[in-house]
Amino acid sequence: MTSSSATPFHRPHGPHAAGEVALRDDIQVLRAIAVLWVLLYHAQIPGASGGYLGVDIFFVISGYLITGLIQRALQRGDFSFRAFYGRRARRLLPAAYVVLGATLMAAPWALNRSEQIDFVGQLLGALGFANNLVLWRQTGYFQGASDLKPLLHFWSLALEEQYYLVLPALLAFSPARLRAGVAIVVTAASLGLLLWWQPIDASGAFYLLPTRAWELGLGSIGALMSGTRVRAGTGSAQRTLRWLAWPAWALLLAVPIVPQWFGTAHPGPAALIVGLATLVLLLREPASLPRAAAPLVRIGDWSYALYLVHWPLIAILHNAWVGLKADPHALMAWRFGAVLLAFPLAWALHRAVERPAKALLTGRRGALILGTGTVLLAVGGMALALHKPAPGSIDFVELRKANYGLSANCDAEEPFDGSEECRTRRGARWLVWGDSYAMHLVPGLVRVASDQGLVQATKSSCGPFPGLTPVRPEMGRGNSFASPWIEQCQAFNASVLRWLERHPEIDTVVLSSLLTQYLDDAKYELQRTRGGERLRGEPAMRAALLVDMGETVKRLRAMGKRVMVVAPPPSAPFDVAGCLERRQARRWTIGATPGCVIGEADDHRRRAAEHRFIADLAKSDARLPVLRFEPLLCDGTTCQVERDGVPLYRDQGHLSREGSRLLMPAVMSEATGETQIALSADQQPVFSARERLGRP
Repeated sequence: MTSSSATPFHRPHGPHAAGEVALRDDIQVLRAIAVLWVLLYHAQIPGASGGYLGVDIFFVISGYLITGLIQRALQRGDFSFRAFYGRRARRLLPAAYVVLGATLMAAPWALNRSEQIDFVGQLLGALGFANNLVLWRQTGYFQGASDLKPLLHFWSLALEEQYYLVLPALLAFSPARLRAGVAIVVTAASLGLLLWWQPIDASGAFYLLPTRAWELGLGSIGALMSGTRVRAGTGSAQRTLRWLAWPAWALLLAVPIVPQWFGTAHPGPAALIVGLATLVLLLREPASLPRAAAPLVRIGDWSYALYLVHWPLIAILHNAWVGLKADPHALMAWRFGAVLLAFPLAWALHRAVERPAKALLTGRRGALILGTGTVLLAVGGMALALHKPAPGSIDFVELRKANYGLSANCDAEEPFDGSEECRTRRGARWLVWGDSYAMHLVPGLVRVASDQGLVQATKSSCGPFPGLTPVRPEMGRGNSFASPWIEQCQAFNASVLRWLERHPEIDTVVLSSLLTQYLDDAKYELQRTRGGERLRGEPAMRAALLVDMGETVKRLRAMGKRVMVVAPPPSAPFDVAGCLERRQARRWTIGATPGCVIGEADDHRRRAAEHRFIADLAKSDARLPVLRFEPLLCDGTTCQVERDGVPLYRDQGHLSREGSRLLMPAVMSEATGETQIALSADQQPVFSARERLGRP
């Protein structure tokens, strides 16, 4: 097989773009390798954990080919912005619009309402080549899981097109002799910005053009310095590239294990090494490929369609599979089936849409068709967003909103200062302290504290353990459980203690945490605040946590405070509220338990360390109330997830606001033997714990 082909070029989109030049079969093989690694990574096939680097391969290929296209047109003197963007629209939009339209039609029965609303944002972002910005804003602790977003993969397409909004003008208005230098400066600046920004905002560094442009820039530099390839003939440059080619191929074939060599921060050293290896193969004189490479060449031809099609299939499956973590082997089989289905769909999309559209959608007719498609998709998305739930049904969008307690600003990023928005009244006498599993107690504690008032001192993932901080050694800087978050958590807990010392009016302190981040020795270690010693292994971590909790309780009692601990409620290996919503709407659902209930034995198995800690804590101090939800929710077999038609959970383990209001007073009654009565705004009793909730 020769190194080039007369076959017409097919738009290999973003991540794979190209120009009106004869195809190089070796580049098609590179595309095939890249897209196959991405598919295996998204299918979560064991051994493909680094497959996400396939997108980085695509970026370099795209920068090389598109920059070469622009450079050749500029050299010929016939470059036109209108022709350039028109050609890209014909290559990109038809296949993308078919996938967007099909996903839009599937959304009402495949996605829950929160995911539908997120999807509309992603759809509009995809239409405006801004999906990376949308997804950046949709990241966060309480945001929807990324694997539920059917248009997640459009971030790379958007990022690439943003690059090509800037690149043509940059090249067209630069003197020919300076173009390569300009590309080098832009690439170096982008790489430098990544190094500065990633520790501050890892999500922004991943999604945004300024910190990803260097990958496309590598390809641009190669194209500008050499034309279409290094024309050194028998010179030293080609000899060096030929010598480097085999190691480069070997590196790209070993993509899944590359991150293990260079760390997990992305983009990072692994992306740079893979990008340079790709550039080497682009610059060398193409050699003949063996006949066995023919299937890879064909996959490279429809790699754009394959990239477009595969992820919506997997994301829809993830939405339907509410038992996502309960049976990973079964889910892997379903995901692999979705990947296999993507191949015939991609072939059909390539043959029936992508190829003919390039010739058919020209001139005014093409602009009218593409413009109409854009409007129809946008209108369809808005109609989906404005759809209202049926009368009498539960508004799961409202129910599943993040429960930050009194305010989203009470998820502290700075030392605690008792700000007004994080208390119900001046002179409040109750304080709740902990992580998000303290936040979700707040609506119920407001009722329990009643006119005594409540202060909220909370920080996500940061439990009320001043002497210990959870650490994940493999996490890159800037993420939770790594610097500077570790120092922020330590400073926050220290500030809560200082604040309590200055506020004697606080007479009751409620402590609560998920605990998993302090006890799961498969993922975490504990770091002592003083000395920085690391503790490993669940027994050692649990012992240290008991000591730290004991010391904290003693310190609070010495201030004259009454202390109680609220254990986390039973949790599910799936999104409980999402399961209940799918059941209500009769959407496609796989892996759900009857009634979406939580298996009590399964909960004890999955959270064995947390249950051991709670049991040990209750034994260690007879005067310390340890409040548990199990007596109210569990019957020895299952734990209920709704009462009187009200869902108690907003996700896998966090209580909904109404769930918190229903359960917290009852938990207080269960633990203390007291009857808790709360008053509504009109001073009418709204519940009596045992009468309102009863026992399962």
